[in-house]
Amino acid sequence: MYRRPKFLEVLLEIRQAMSREADYDIDLFAEMIRSGKFEDNSAVESRKLKIENFTGDERRTTADN
Repeated sequence: MYRRPKFLEVLLEIRQAMSREADYDIDLFAEMIRSGKFEDNSAVESRKLKIENFTGDERRTTADN
């Protein structure tokens, strides 16, 4: 066939990573509901902090790699 452009390869990688994160979040939420325990939110909170502290310069640098 034909080779995919670099843009589509990067876009596909991003979509796959987002899909894995969404699956993980859904599984984590389901397990929390099933067990009735909402104990360790440190992983979720640390990820929130990383997202909130993500600046435009870091996005550009990450996308260029």
